[in-house]
Order: sequence, then structure tokens, then C-alpha cells
Amino acid sequence: MRTSRRFFLSGASALAAAVVAGGANAQDVIGDILKSSARGNWDDQFDARASEGGKVASTLPIFSPQTVAFTEQAVGQYQNIVGQGGWVEVPATKKLQLGVDDPDVVPLRKRLMVSGDLSQSAGISTAFDSYVDSAVKRFQLRHGLPADGALGKYTYAAMNVSAQIRL
Repeated sequence: MRTSRRFFLSGASALAAAVVAGGANAQDVIGDILKSSARGNWDDQFDARASEGGKVASTLPIFSPQTVAFTEQAVGQYQNIVGQGGWVEVPATKKLQLGVDDPDVVPLRKRLMVSGDLSQSAGISTAFDSYVDSAVKRFQLRHGLPADGALGKYTYAAMNVSAQIRL
């Protein structure tokens, strides 16, 4: 009987020590999460659902009786853009994506507004929000790029072709 009582007490002591130590580890993990720099970067994509809208979809064949009319319409739009001075070049210095707050987002917003990918009502700010994310995805789809919403090498290259050259 004594042997089993000792065994029970030593096991209970070990279990209590493990529970106390486990609680301290959980607090350390929570502290690490709270101190993490990623918390302030909108990594949870609180408004990612908003970027689902505005997908480019067309049931029209590439070559149709309306192709000439659509091409003439596009030429007219680019002539208007060129006549108003074109669009600003977006600095290709860093990867911009949803959640970033950076001064380079301002010229990005202006560029997307001129090409009609971003509504004027979205305003001008340094925040890469769901409106800009949606507009970048729309731009990427229109230019045959993967629509991930992030500005990388190829998106910058397509975006920084001048309006005059596009015309």
C-alpha cells in the first residue's frame, strides 16, 4: 500500500509541475503574438472578401462583330488619357500588397484611377486597402498577369508602360 501511495503522490506532483510549467509557456506564446510586428500589418486580411468583386469576365469571343467597335472605344479612351497628360509612373522600389501603409501607394492609386481600375471615390491615401487590392487584381487580369493583388516585377513593368506607348 505504501508503495502505491508514494507512486501516486510522486505522479501527482509531477503532473502539477507540468501544469504549472505549461501555463507559463502558454503565456510566453501569447506574449510573443502580442509583441509580433506582423499584428499591425493587417495580416488577418479583415477585408479580403471585398477584393472578390470586380472580376474581369467576358462571354464575348475575342474576334466578333463588335471587336472593331471595342477597339475604337479603347483607342478613344487612351487618346483622352494621353491628352490629359497620361499617368504617373509608380515607383518599383518594393513589393506593395494588401495591408501595407506606404507613400508609394499614393502614385499607385493615381495610376489606377487614370486607367479606370480604381474609382475616384476611393480617395488618395497611403493605405493599400481592399479597394486598391481589387483595382490591382483588375489591372493584372486585364494585362494577362496572375491576379494576386501584389505588385511585383511584372505588374510594375506592365503598369509603367506610358499611355502614349499603349495608344
